[in-house]
Amino acid sequence: MRKQTILTFMLLLAGFSAFSQLEISSFNATGGGYSTTFLTDYQCLGINPANLGWTWDDHRFNIGFLETGMSIYSEPLTKKQVLNDLFSNEDHLTMAERQQAAKDFTNSLLWAQAAITWFGFSFQHEKAGGFAISIRDRALWNTVLNDKAADFLFLGYNDPYFDSLSVSTGDTIGYSTNPRWANDVYNGSYLHFLWYREYNFGYGRIIIDKENFKWYGGIGIKYLAGYGSYQYIQKGTDLKAYTALSPLFDVDYDTPTPSQVSGNGLKRVGDGIGFDIGFTFLIKEKLKIALALNDIGFINWNGNVYNGNNTSVWKIETSGMSNYNIFEQGELIQTDNAPNDPNLWTGVEKKKVNLPMHFRGGASFRFNPKIEIGGDIYVPLEKNVPGTYEKIIGGIGCHYDPAKWVQLSMGVVSGGKVGTNLPFGVSFFPVRNENSTWQLGFALRDMISLFKKNDATVSGAFGFIRVSFGNKSGKSQAPPKEETPVETTREG
Repeated sequence: MRKQTILTFMLLLAGFSAFSQLEISSFNATGGGYSTTFLTDYQCLGINPANLGWTWDDHRFNIGFLETGMSIYSEPLTKKQVLNDLFSNEDHLTMAERQQAAKDFTNSLLWAQAAITWFGFSFQHEKAGGFAISIRDRALWNTVLNDKAADFLFLGYNDPYFDSLSVSTGDTIGYSTNPRWANDVYNGSYLHFLWYREYNFGYGRIIIDKENFKWYGGIGIKYLAGYGSYQYIQKGTDLKAYTALSPLFDVDYDTPTPSQVSGNGLKRVGDGIGFDIGFTFLIKEKLKIALALNDIGFINWNGNVYNGNNTSVWKIETSGMSNYNIFEQGELIQTDNAPNDPNLWTGVEKKKVNLPMHFRGGASFRFNPKIEIGGDIYVPLEKNVPGTYEKIIGGIGCHYDPAKWVQLSMGVVSGGKVGTNLPFGVSFFPVRNENSTWQLGFALRDMISLFKKNDATVSGAFGFIRVSFGNKSGKSQAPPKEETPVETTREG
């Protein structure tokens, strides 16, 4: 049987749920609303490698493990439904509730991202500059369904489109006696998914060193191991669709592909390369201005690759979802094309896709050793590629060190079609002295969502094993010691 599976995105979510959602921001920057001038050592990889030219606590070495960030923004589901029903089978929707769910999902954004830094390490030296490596998984999910795609998801063959029913070996099958082409049925739907692991190396150093002006530059290069990508954009007669999924997702299109990957589990289905470049300017030891261009490059998807085609929507073999657990039930939702029509998916050897290249700009000002304020702007430069934001994102925020052992952060972030968020974070320093530092903490992307019912952002960023040690040789750019006799603070 040739499966059209326009709703194959539900299959993707089945694997995606176990991984959570991916976010590149580090826990100690997520709550502040800006990062382009704030992050240094291995944390600045993928943000602004120029910041490897300076240190945040005058230590040579920084090591971190399992720094994690995730965020889910849902227009169709309430915050309670995201927290309680998205991963549960306990709820059983009535037909009226399923009809309402289909309406709620129509033209509504379901967006999520996450990142986990498995390992990060940096070495920073006054004369040699800074070197850093990190291993990090990144993923982003972005979905909007039109009315028919949402109807098929929750109603299945109960939708009036399938006007003929038959029973075969006890199973009900719905048919359309007047099937329409997919570009008509799914017009306005788009689905993006991207998951890859990046092995990142960066180098940064000071370029110009004057008393009141310092210029830092840096570059990053990364190898990308792709584990999954999916795109379906239907706009009028223009269809842009492809898929390349690891065997972990267990998707069977019942049609061969020359790029087939055998076996089971998590296997690489793509290889890519990316570059980052950045500059940071420090003026009078107070004002930082930063510019960075990230994710310059591409991924060659070369495993389980299929290109999408336009075909008819003829048959469906399910009554639709009875709850919101799309991670488990979504694999049941699939439509088939008519016997004489071409298959929706055509197997190919490979497909080259650009990375979600973007520009970051930022500025920050340190009023004193305890308070810094800053702002960021994120501008997507690639359109219609998985992993990209659709709109510009801007943020402003503040980092405040009320005591040697704690740092607070708060900000405002808006754009990217995910509303306006009020992030908040706190970092603790059980150890913080001239020889070593241990930092741990957490952050939320949106404090407002704690009190919102709809259009909420469910999020979290965590880091518990981040340490630095070894005195950096040469002069320091941290505030003079007489200003902070008992604590080491972020420089600049």
